[in-house]
Amino acid sequence: MGSLVNFRPETDPAELDLVEACRRGDRRALHRVFTTHAPYIERLLGRVVGPSLEVDDLLQSTFMAAITAFPRFRGEAHVRTWLARIAVRIAQERLRSASYKRRVDLPSLDERADHNDRSAHVEHDLDARRRVERMYLHLNAIGVKKRVAFVLHVFEGHPIEEVAALAGASVTATKSRVFWARRELIKRASRDPLLAEWARKAKS
Repeated sequence: MGSLVNFRPETDPAELDLVEACRRGDRRALHRVFTTHAPYIERLLGRVVGPSLEVDDLLQSTFMAAITAFPRFRGEAHVRTWLARIAVRIAQERLRSASYKRRVDLPSLDERADHNDRSAHVEHDLDARRRVERMYLHLNAIGVKKRVAFVLHVFEGHPIEEVAALAGASVTATKSRVFWARRELIKRASRDPLLAEWARKAKS
């Protein structure tokens, strides 16, 4: 195969060589890429779909899709960014599917500490997990495109321009999605006792 003539010039030459090997189907190169970027992609998927048991499956789907797509990859972005785009697309498809049901793996108190010795630390940790659970329950009621844009910008901290690139949308559309998602989430959270304080701070 030809060289990546349009590969971003600031890319590390070592990454360019690694991408070339991946495009040829080199298993060691593919393993190295996936091992390097798996923690970030896993966290990204977890942010988008919530604390779900499906994250591992979505991670595997992302890498399987990447293996198929690598021969067509021309270096229009860094590998991590390219993998993130695939992950976001797969997460969006999952969120849109009729069979999608959010599942949260919350260990019981007995699993976290002795039932008769619930320390302040354990209680605080469980309260935090309950708030996360409630947050994603409300996010589930928001349109997928708005939800993904909001999560990537607010929870994951990506600039609007990067969110637009990851989601395959215009910057203007992405700004609008984040705005309306924030507005809808605050409205819902303000009526939720667990999230009312967060909603009050988010309004200010």
